[in-house]
Amino acid sequence: MSQRAELVKAIHFLHQKGWAPATSSNYSYREVGQSNFFVSQSGLDKGDFAEKHFLQVDASGNPIDDARKPSAETLLHCAVYKLFPDAHCVLHTHTVLNTVVSQLLQVKGAIVLENYEILKGFSGIKTHEVSVKIPIFANTQDIAALSIEVAEFVGRSDTELRAFLIAGHGMYTWGNTIADAKRHVEVVEFLLECEYLKLKLRS
Repeated sequence: MSQRAELVKAIHFLHQKGWAPATSSNYSYREVGQSNFFVSQSGLDKGDFAEKHFLQVDASGNPIDDARKPSAETLLHCAVYKLFPDAHCVLHTHTVLNTVVSQLLQVKGAIVLENYEILKGFSGIKTHEVSVKIPIFANTQDIAALSIEVAEFVGRSDTELRAFLIAGHGMYTWGNTIADAKRHVEVVEFLLECEYLKLKLRS
């Protein structure tokens, strides 16, 4: 299966889970050894998304020989690919959980996930005895500024960034393969549900 077909299949899975409502969410993949990448076209219902709805952009997010409009958040994909050279897929979801939890915990600046068995679903993690920090950035329409903020966080962080949240907006994660990225989405969403349940039980 081609990367494009595999990502379309993953997009339909995310849509069926209710993690891409209306025309929200955006996705991209990059072929090995390439700086250009393919990103989802803006404004489409992801239940109807097809291979033809990807367009190629350069490393700065500019469309290549294509008049269509890429996702409005393409610059965040650019930032991830620049920060993580081994990444070949970026997935952005809008779920009830990541929207609500990111708003509730925005004042803390991050969610710290510890001692969960499913943390081993992240590539490179072999034990539950680990701490994974997922930063929460303020929502903004200035995607260029947000991209810089993400890059600055990575530059000063002493741990590997595996995902990030935008308060009241959604979640970004990525992987070396499309399968890795899809699995990382599932890991984050499962753990956000755990964290939300703990917040409810404590109240």
